[in-house]
Amino acid sequence: MNVIMFVVGLVLMFALMIKTKYGPFICMLIAGLFIGLTSGLGTKGTIDGLVGGFGGTCKSIGLLVIFGTILGEYLEKSNACQKIATTLLKYTGNKNASAALSITGFIVAIPVFSDVAMVLLSPIVKNVGKKSGKNACALGTATACSLLSTNAFVAPTPAPLAVVAILGLDIGVSIAYGLVCAAVITLAVWAFTEFYLLKKPDSWYTELPAEDQAYGEENKDVSEKEMPSFLASLLPILIPIILILAGSIGGQFLPKKSLAMTLLAFVSNKNIALALGIVSAVALLARYLPEKTRYTPMTSALKTSGTIVFITAAGGALSNIVKLTGVGDAFAHALVASPIPVLLIPFLITGFSKFAQGSGSVAEILAAGLSLPMCEAGLMTPLEAFLSISAGASLGSHVNNSFTWVFSEFMGYDIKTTMKTLCVCQNIVMSLTGIIMTFLISAVIR
Repeated sequence: MNVIMFVVGLVLMFALMIKTKYGPFICMLIAGLFIGLTSGLGTKGTIDGLVGGFGGTCKSIGLLVIFGTILGEYLEKSNACQKIATTLLKYTGNKNASAALSITGFIVAIPVFSDVAMVLLSPIVKNVGKKSGKNACALGTATACSLLSTNAFVAPTPAPLAVVAILGLDIGVSIAYGLVCAAVITLAVWAFTEFYLLKKPDSWYTELPAEDQAYGEENKDVSEKEMPSFLASLLPILIPIILILAGSIGGQFLPKKSLAMTLLAFVSNKNIALALGIVSAVALLARYLPEKTRYTPMTSALKTSGTIVFITAAGGALSNIVKLTGVGDAFAHALVASPIPVLLIPFLITGFSKFAQGSGSVAEILAAGLSLPMCEAGLMTPLEAFLSISAGASLGSHVNNSFTWVFSEFMGYDIKTTMKTLCVCQNIVMSLTGIIMTFLISAVIR
């Protein structure tokens, strides 16, 4: 009976997301309330479960999302993202523009949200297209899908952080394997662009009328003098990653009670590492912001990060209800009894959820909650579940995803062209490469 109520609750959640304007926060809480009350938790148990899951998720990822958003704003407003792109293009030349833009997307999306990064980089992509004579939509696809690869696999973007927190996976381990998977996916995206999209004639692509294309303040040309150096642009991204990875690796070799390990454990703490990334961003990039706004990202980022934290925490609340009702265990056992390989289950859950309601982050959080019982039962490791979920974040992408419209409007191509470039690359190239990498890594670690 609980399983039936669980399925009804999910259908209710997806229906509310699709048919109403309530948003994922309210819809997930309504679904959690419905599942808890109809599955025997009672009013007090349901409310306690929702509050406990919400608070626990906020505790795990709240500061990380805020710090990551602040860091991303400094990179955005100081023109560091543009600097990374223009520098890579100097080394590769316009002939290899798709490679430079793919690498740019891979790097920039680690701290900067993919939608924002696409807006920032779209004028560079268009400019490169004009100079190189290559189709801008094809180059935009390489950029966009590379952004999405690290966005799905590598913390401190919110979805990987939430999945790591729910599954109880070490964040350093998730970054190390996530970077490998995202790099291979980016390579596959580049190959798809170079050997398929760029071979198509310009007539294959349909541009939007000029009045329907989105142009904003972010699209203004920026001179080299207004940009920080390449190293200054890159260091605030690299410092947190290096520190977190150093903590995971150093813990395997240094004595636990040594002074070196004590210091490393402090600076490699995920919250401290990101805070040090912000310190480096202020030191290196703040001078490139207008004097009156050099420190505004410290507060303006709270507007963006607050929404993300609360939506993610609502997913944590729903996940906790699923755990308390025992529905997750029953659901896991039912799926395991099916002929579907266990590693495909988180992948398919994520893809189906994204197809139904549009948000990759919401889909990943839901899949993490349903995958946890399988991890606890020893059917898969938290790392395997994390990689499978992250791979599934590309599956099910279509017009109900906000990034699809950001791409269409800022690159200036109609939705049909967007579907056969961006969405095909996401649903086929990215998702298949991601799940293949998941199976390969699973074979190596077992």
